[in-house]
Amino acid sequence: MMGQGNKAEMLIAVCAVITSVVALFIGWSQMRVMKGQQEAEVWPMVQLTHETDFNDETVSYAITVENAGVGPALIDSFVIAMPGQPTTTDFYELVDYMVGKDIGDPYTAFRSLEGRVVRHGTEMNAIKASWDSTDETRAALQRRLTQFVAGEEESAVVFICYCSILEDCWVSSTLDAQTRPEPVKSCTALDTTSNALLASHAPPKPVKATNP
Repeated sequence: MMGQGNKAEMLIAVCAVITSVVALFIGWSQMRVMKGQQEAEVWPMVQLTHETDFNDETVSYAITVENAGVGPALIDSFVIAMPGQPTTTDFYELVDYMVGKDIGDPYTAFRSLEGRVVRHGTEMNAIKASWDSTDETRAALQRRLTQFVAGEEESAVVFICYCSILEDCWVSSTLDAQTRPEPVKSCTALDTTSNALLASHAPPKPVKATNP
């Protein structure tokens, strides 16, 4: 039979194990909370926008990149998907597709994205194409915009993969239906992620009118 002393030792040992487990769980929980706080303090949120502008001197089209988060964003890579064409990283091809070539050659300002750090609250243009404001250029750009708004043409989509200083990564795009960045393990598979986002968020393809 187990003596009273052995029972007490067994109880003490069990209590010690329980205490150790509880302490381990508390420590693990605190680490999770601290990690979550660190991530929240450096969480970048990159937003991409197709932007057009009409004024008395110029008409313009641009891709705007804004970090609306609270930490810096390191842009790792980007890709542009245009309907019926291979993906590209050439923003000049994007301008040709979105605006059309009948408007004439633009004045362009281009900024390389790969490896660029975008501070929180910062906004910049990946590319901006401008034309002198004339009746012809205003009408040409407005006509192209109307085609996209009416669903007659499918818009090109820009995808950007970026990471925080803690090496957490996300993919943002110009897709209207993508309301928040998509978390990813890394930026090495941007093509795969962009295809998945297109499949899940892209609007229905436009139906072209046919003559009876």
